Amino acid sequence: MAKRMTKDFRSYAVVGAEQRLLQLAEEAAQIFALFPELRAPGRGFMALRSGERQSGKNDAGQPQRRRRRRKMSAEARKRISDAQKARWKKQKAAKG
Repeated sequence: MAKRMTKDFRSYAVVGAEQRLLQLAEEAAQIFALFPELRAPGRGFMALRSGERQSGKNDAGQPQRRRRRRKMSAEARKRISDAQKARWKKQKAAKG
């Protein structure tokens, strides 16, 4: 019986949430009618969330450059690994 009540509450909650979304959509339509510039990219519903960049432009309004990651060869990774291990060995010998 408790499971049925929980299921009923959830279905009522879904209906209520659906109605609220319809109200919000109507309010949004009215706001967009008053302020059509909010439909521009990066405005209104497309606004940035918590510092996120969507426009692809930096603070000066210039396009951002994508950071390219260089792929390191296995040989290069091995050289770096060996060099770091040698540094650690040298540090360990100096300490003790």
